[in-house]
Amino acid sequence: MRKSDLVTVQASTFYEGMYIEGEVYFKYENSYIMLCKDVTVSPELLAKFYQSEWGNQELYVHKNYLSGILALSQKFKLQNGEGVEPAPVFEMPEDGGAALRDVAELAVKINLRDDYNNIKSRLNSIMDSVQTEGVIAMDAPDKLTDDIREKIELTDPVLLIDCINNLRDPDDYLNAHAANVAMLNGLMGSWLGLPQEENEALIKTGLLHDVGKLRVPIEILNKPGALTEAEFEIMKKHPVYSYEVLKLSGETDNRIMEGALSHHEKLNGSGYPNGLQVTQISLFARITAVSDVYDAMVAKRVYKTSHSPFVILEEFAYHKYSNLDIGIVNVFLDKLPAVLTGKNVLLSDGRTAKVVYVNPNSFAYPIVEIDGKMILTSPELECISLDNFLASVED
Repeated sequence: MRKSDLVTVQASTFYEGMYIEGEVYFKYENSYIMLCKDVTVSPELLAKFYQSEWGNQELYVHKNYLSGILALSQKFKLQNGEGVEPAPVFEMPEDGGAALRDVAELAVKINLRDDYNNIKSRLNSIMDSVQTEGVIAMDAPDKLTDDIREKIELTDPVLLIDCINNLRDPDDYLNAHAANVAMLNGLMGSWLGLPQEENEALIKTGLLHDVGKLRVPIEILNKPGALTEAEFEIMKKHPVYSYEVLKLSGETDNRIMEGALSHHEKLNGSGYPNGLQVTQISLFARITAVSDVYDAMVAKRVYKTSHSPFVILEEFAYHKYSNLDIGIVNVFLDKLPAVLTGKNVLLSDGRTAKVVYVNPNSFAYPIVEIDGKMILTSPELECISLDNFLASVED
């Protein structure tokens, strides 16, 4: 679903006992949060509709369902004379809605956490099928791809980056990495203006690019230290294994297969598995390479600490990864600072600050605000991580 597919309806459109086909969303800041799907309206749900959007009762439904919803609403209205008495109009609290904003923010957190964990759980089932059967039932990643693309379309990129940076379990690296590269690929595809069909294929590439690692011995895959030369030669086979799994599973999209096979190729020909030259590396492989490097750097593993997004941007900017496609890296360098601006960060002295400005000439040291004062960070006062927006979610 795209944002352009959503149309506004008023809470007064809905009546108790009315069946709603499709999803109903409310908007919080730049994200669309689903309230319900394919459900009969209960008194509790109706009251919730009237508490959305701080009192103006604006909700959002897919345009394809609008006519049916309006027709059924009119039927309920006629059947009940003046219609079922709706829940009272919600009045803005005297505190300016701060309490409601806290509730909405918590709803966003829970929604994101649950969706992200659901993605990882479904990925785990896909990975299990590779281990037990050697192939993937392609309807599972196809449906998961569609759900991720919809989540990217409806969610503020700030919150998606929060998921990628913070919702990870070191013991579940493979599934988290696949989910994160898929989301980063989708963000990159949207930033590049790719058509929906192409972006979906790009997301699927991210989901499946590393399935071949399941053929790598676990003692090499999770080794808490540097690989030996012989071990690295085994590890370098995983893109070929990914390609083989996709082919055996019936994947026919060459963009996806080539993206999985070549995401470790380098523009100077030094990559693997085939040592391709710059003109031989596909767009999907180049994008997936950037996403793969970002997530690998931000991840904390048993053998490495995580890097802050600011350090990663600095690394990209100063061409440590110059064998990546500079055009794609530049899109990343252009878009990600805007995503990070306004976020809370943890400083090396233990204080929390808000990012005010990310300097493109010095990505590692943004200007931050603490207690109304502007401070330029430095090697002596670093931003060591994003403050975890999702960490306070409780069941």
